[in-house]
Amino acid sequence: MKNYFPFGSLALSRFRSISMAILAASLSVVAPCRAQGGASLQWKCSTQAAPWVDEAAVPLSDTVPLPVSTTAFRIFVNSAQASQVIDGWGGCFNERGWKAMQVLSSAGRDKVMRALFDPRTGLKLTIARTPLGSNDYSITPYSYDETGGDYSMSHFSIAQDQQYLIPYIQAALAIQPALSIWAVPWTPPSWMKSNGSLINGGDMLDDDRTLDSLALYFTRYVQAYQSLGIRISMVMPQNEPNITNRYPTCEWTGVQFSKFVGYHLGPALAGAGLGTKIFLGTYNETKRGGYAYWVAPSTQDPQTNRYVSGVGCQWSADGTMAETHIVLPKMKLMQTEAECGNTNSNDWAFAEYQYQLVKKWFSAGASSYIVWNLVLDQTGLSNAGWAQCSPIVVDSKTGQVTYTPYYYLYKHFSWFIQPGARLAATYGNWRDKLAFANPDGSVVAVVGNSAPVDSAVALNFNGRQSGVLTLPAHSFSTFVMPAASPQ
Repeated sequence: MKNYFPFGSLALSRFRSISMAILAASLSVVAPCRAQGGASLQWKCSTQAAPWVDEAAVPLSDTVPLPVSTTAFRIFVNSAQASQVIDGWGGCFNERGWKAMQVLSSAGRDKVMRALFDPRTGLKLTIARTPLGSNDYSITPYSYDETGGDYSMSHFSIAQDQQYLIPYIQAALAIQPALSIWAVPWTPPSWMKSNGSLINGGDMLDDDRTLDSLALYFTRYVQAYQSLGIRISMVMPQNEPNITNRYPTCEWTGVQFSKFVGYHLGPALAGAGLGTKIFLGTYNETKRGGYAYWVAPSTQDPQTNRYVSGVGCQWSADGTMAETHIVLPKMKLMQTEAECGNTNSNDWAFAEYQYQLVKKWFSAGASSYIVWNLVLDQTGLSNAGWAQCSPIVVDSKTGQVTYTPYYYLYKHFSWFIQPGARLAATYGNWRDKLAFANPDGSVVAVVGNSAPVDSAVALNFNGRQSGVLTLPAHSFSTFVMPAASPQ
């Protein structure tokens, strides 16, 4: 196994220390006083040359402000001004991810899975998405019942999932038993669609008999997984309901969502006593009308609204999420799939783009954030021939495991920000900043520097000021102010 970043961190850390000293002198900034009570920020930094480096603690002072004349960029964090609760961080199970890992030994697979799910050493993921049937990263298109007209689901079977998906999920649960798993189909059985095919779109047939059968299909799925010790906590009706493509897809309207959830799926799951929640989604666009087109038909129908627990959005549906957040501020909102790129470049630029996406989605009101493929082989190819990026890459020819810049970018968030945190207010003339107030009282800021040069910044956490420090060029930094000690 190799690390994506080949260089050591000791020399770079010393270089940064020298650079910070020179910069402070050039700005005539007095070194910060020791903070009252010994308060300081823990600092973790990643660059392409050296990821996940512990930098020297950053002292904070509540008595000595920065000189007005300093040219350093300012970052202010106020954890007392906090908005939506962050439920957690997650990723998606797909057949091709587990297949990629089969070249590894059992110990090698376990190491990769721990890098994702271990609550002490990995990304600490607590949420996972799985396809309900096939998708663009399954080996082949399939559903759980391709017997035409089988409305009673007498031929329903999850046998296909036993080869790749279920072992993948079980391996994650062995590491993180509290993992919350939710599911969504890319397509219903082909005979429930206007084109009679699992791929290339087709409209969902919405007569009552078909929708009742689809609700039974969902119910059988949840029950089948439950019998294997896998609890499906939530489902959504359809992935990207406006997409037609050569991989599994199906078109729906917002009105069809309302009819299915309120009069078929909701009653079926409740009647089976499963306790499985329903979110609307996953929506991936806003142009048709956003909230009004996709969400309002369900939330404005009392019969449907009683079954709606949240809304899931991805890709270009941040406008739909933002509108829903304004109209229904108490509605739980989930970002359901991070963009995956148009190639398998897995480079630093892709990680920097992902940072911007995290900013976009939390600004729109997201309460959780989900990576798409967690693991892929070196080609990154879907069954439609589209290469995509992933946090971890396993070379199917050599068994080499690569932790990409995307992995470390995500870890700068998921490692530090606890489930139950709140998005905290930030201000200042440095653009790339996000902050969170953890339930244990600690405060976290994740700061990016996409510039090709080092940059001088000064941090202010809840009124306590740092001195000037240097953010390395093309870097991600997480700063943590620990919870105050009890008096």
